[in-house]
Amino acid sequence: MAVLAIPLIEAAGAALAEAFPALLGGTAVAAILSIPGDHAEDQSKTQPVARTIPKTDEPCKKCPPDAGSLVTRNWNMSDISREYQAQVTGFAPGTEWNFSGLDFDGFRSSMCQLEEAKAKYDQFFDQDTGRPKRFFRLFGVQKMRAQAQAQSVAVGANPPALLHWYFMQPISYEYFTRDFRMLAPLVQTELRGLVAGPVAQ
Repeated sequence: MAVLAIPLIEAAGAALAEAFPALLGGTAVAAILSIPGDHAEDQSKTQPVARTIPKTDEPCKKCPPDAGSLVTRNWNMSDISREYQAQVTGFAPGTEWNFSGLDFDGFRSSMCQLEEAKAKYDQFFDQDTGRPKRFFRLFGVQKMRAQAQAQSVAVGANPPALLHWYFMQPISYEYFTRDFRMLAPLVQTELRGLVAGPVAQ
């Protein structure tokens, strides 16, 4: 009987030696419970992994739109549109960012992101079908497509710049999100409502 018990104890010991490190999650436990040379293939799992640490003297990627400038624009727009643009971009009302010969409603240097804010555009869409009304389809949609495409070309030529368009209302947001996928794929769109309250100037 004693002869049969020894292999069972050895088998149980080997099973415990393999199970405890996994359960307890410690390499110290594995070192205590395993006999050196028992599991050579497992040793690689406990060895430190070589990592590449970025050098602090490496230059950061430059953001080309930083070379742009603030410009004052007094476009004909509603008070809500002016407020929304200021709220989304953080720029003072009537202020935009000019880069590569184009105006952008805003610019966030920390993200290297150029921005557009589109407020009350759902009024130009059929509320039932989600399609642009005739006059807007003929004039407004083409104008917005041309703006998005021109901005996309400028952003694409200046990596790592990003382009983000914010829409205040859902119908215009959904329409242009679909529309830009093919026509101006660098434009990222986001639905962001107007937050009540005065805009800081």
